[in-house]
Amino acid sequence: MSCQTGNAIQGNLPVESLYFKEEMVCEILSIPPQKPDMERLLDVLVWPEVVNVNLIETPKGRSFEGQNLTGVKLVVEVNLKEKVTYVANEPTQSVHAAHYETLKSIFVILPEYIDGKKVCDLFRSNRVTVSAYVEDSCARMLDTRTIHKCVMLFVDVKVC
Repeated sequence: MSCQTGNAIQGNLPVESLYFKEEMVCEILSIPPQKPDMERLLDVLVWPEVVNVNLIETPKGRSFEGQNLTGVKLVVEVNLKEKVTYVANEPTQSVHAAHYETLKSIFVILPEYIDGKKVCDLFRSNRVTVSAYVEDSCARMLDTRTIHKCVMLFVDVKVC
């Protein structure tokens, strides 16, 4: 079964990113009961919305995976809004849409200091902005009521 490549609603990815995190979000979506069965998947539209950002202080050190833990981490809550369009498995072959929302928490490790200033102080003075982008999305029908969908998110942190 082939993968239906989706479209990202949000604009282009940033050209330069010093602080970022990429994360794959995969899930199984079910067509709502009031909608007809699918014959064929047409499109997947995805747009991310950053709904909350918190800065937390964590232990410093090296993780078991070898990642340098600086003691400063952003917790970014992203709401993925999705619209799946498909052709109904009925004689009229009408086009239908199903809407979904998924809340995902993503962690971004930041350095303790940026340009000689503590990241905690920069965050408190609203000098840290976070944007979320969709790098890619892919969906495929598992059966007439179920879709497997994956979205590659890019969370970008800018400090001004």
